[in-house]
Amino acid sequence: MPDFSKLKTPLPPRFFWTLLFFLCLFGFTAWLLRINAGAEIAGVLSLTVSVIALIASPSDSRPAVWGALASAFVLVVLGALGYLLYDSFRSIDVKANVRFDGAQQNLPVLMNGQRATFTIQVPEPRDHLTISFRITDAPDSERFQDCGTDSTTSVELLLDGSSEEIRFKSDEERTLPVRGNPDIGGALTMNALVDCRMQVQVTRAELHN
Repeated sequence: MPDFSKLKTPLPPRFFWTLLFFLCLFGFTAWLLRINAGAEIAGVLSLTVSVIALIASPSDSRPAVWGALASAFVLVVLGALGYLLYDSFRSIDVKANVRFDGAQQNLPVLMNGQRATFTIQVPEPRDHLTISFRITDAPDSERFQDCGTDSTTSVELLLDGSSEEIRFKSDEERTLPVRGNPDIGGALTMNALVDCRMQVQVTRAELHN
């Protein structure tokens, strides 16, 4: 057991340099953990450098090295736990991941009763999806129709695996359960006046717990 009573106040500069060194080492090994055999490489590097630092240090400076190593380890563990909590609960913007099947420029144009299917690529599963759509007159029809302002204009969303259709007016946000599905799919059905051609655009799509 190292004798920490030898540490003096204020702490010697060697302590802070050693602390900085080990923080850099742990940061580097954290990056290694994301590649193949990263855990093994990280363990070997940490053990090797720690042994070299202790052997190369004079006897009276070893408590400072031990203290720096312990401090760095605690800081890294706390930082890792904080990041894991943040990563588990942070929301994920998947607006750019919404893909409508067969729609030009990913902007489906629908008439009353027509459907458009879509999929959402999920980078990290979450329990809920908050989504909204903007419903406007189609660009090639807006000169002779004004259906976007009609109160009956809306879309009905049916997610795969669900039997309940959810009605959305333009720019209305709703939060739906997706139960951590790795893949999300569904269909939109247009509700509009007869002969109205409407364009649908996703204005928000966000996964969260």
